[in-house]
Amino acid sequence: MNEIYPFIVQNFVLPIYDVVRGTSRFRFSRILKRSQWFSKQEIEKLQMRNLRLLLRHAYETVPYYHRVFKEKRFSPDHVKSVRDLARLPILTKADIRKYYNDLISLNYPRSQLVPKQSGGTGDQIWFYVTKEQISWEVAAEFRAYEWADYRLGDRCLVFWGSPIDLSKYANSIRSFTSILENIKVLNTYVLSDEILDKYIIFMKKFNPKIIRGYASSIYFIAKHLLEQGEKCANPEAVITTAETLFSFQRKTIEDAFSCPVFDYYGSREIGSIAAECEEHDGYHISAENVVLECIRDGEHVSAGESGEILLTSLRNYGMPFIRYAIGDVGKLSDDTCACGRGLPLLASIEGRVSQFMSVLDKKTGKIIPVSTAGPGLFGGALMHLPIERYRILQESLDKITIIAVKGEKYSQSHTDFLIEYLRKFLGENITLEIKFVSSLPPLPSGKRSVFISKINPFEPIRE
Repeated sequence: MNEIYPFIVQNFVLPIYDVVRGTSRFRFSRILKRSQWFSKQEIEKLQMRNLRLLLRHAYETVPYYHRVFKEKRFSPDHVKSVRDLARLPILTKADIRKYYNDLISLNYPRSQLVPKQSGGTGDQIWFYVTKEQISWEVAAEFRAYEWADYRLGDRCLVFWGSPIDLSKYANSIRSFTSILENIKVLNTYVLSDEILDKYIIFMKKFNPKIIRGYASSIYFIAKHLLEQGEKCANPEAVITTAETLFSFQRKTIEDAFSCPVFDYYGSREIGSIAAECEEHDGYHISAENVVLECIRDGEHVSAGESGEILLTSLRNYGMPFIRYAIGDVGKLSDDTCACGRGLPLLASIEGRVSQFMSVLDKKTGKIIPVSTAGPGLFGGALMHLPIERYRILQESLDKITIIAVKGEKYSQSHTDFLIEYLRKFLGENITLEIKFVSSLPPLPSGKRSVFISKINPFEPIRE
């Protein structure tokens, strides 16, 4: 029965669902399952073809891009590689808000488009996508899930914290879809020991084949399981997403559930971007649907170097995003994966741009990005103090604020130690402020980012 139901859902229910909803998920899934095995050269050729088609469409039907292309004397037909995109400006969230109407294609009445909202930490945007874009992105998403041996219809437990999505799951249509897809969604916006205990009981009863959800949410649950000495589920794989997955989190999750972890990289604006396969040697980019660039100081970086990620969706003709600064940092790879797929690799996802502290090098005058993600400069000290939760804010190059919830044994001596410790690394010229609060809820997105900077160290200093 466990094998029959997913087969029925994928091969009979999904095609009917596509007809009713006017989507093409089933057909596009079959296309992407084949194209992943194309050679690297064949995929590059396919990506360039899709890119030129999108650029031509943007020039002809999108007022914003028609104007930009003319100003830059940029011809879509002359694009031979991803590096040619460097002649175009970066698209920011501020640009999308400013030129919102001019970014919508004249070929698409708004009645034919689907409105969406981005996630994020208070910098959300509204935008439109086509039904075809949704079909492509979901097809790519479930192709990636299949690398973790997850098929639509398998029993899946989702730990999610986004209020936007949780409200959708609460309505009747979404609930029906969840039942059909054999998915249970648990709210992790608030996670107390009491709630974690309840979720452990639920996991024992539901016994999911696959667990997926926010990386931090699954990590907290796995950590609680190990602390309680519990063994409540035997999933075949855990799929993490929505947040940067750090090595210490991966190990904790694997220890708690005794199965491999597959990290997945996607966004509301673009859809499925990249994911780990069974080799766990980087992230395969969904190159048929997206172009991914890594830049620093406005220029492309070499493979293996950290850079700010820019994304171009190749399927959203309704409101194209070209060179969209999503706010993430990553490293590209020139390697070929042992799995045999020709899809290019993203070597690693370093975190959000806002997870990099900006340090001013007085000799060169340049801003140097320093990752604060995971146990690093701050985590190395804060993780070993009686502090329950913390968040670090960098509002300027010379000021850092730490917001923390004290543990029972916290004292002034811990504050003195923390300031002295950080001064060794940050120097005397930076202002350190520590504020204590009774609770520290997740961000509006449901994510639990511990470091937020308002400075982008990957951009050149503007006078």
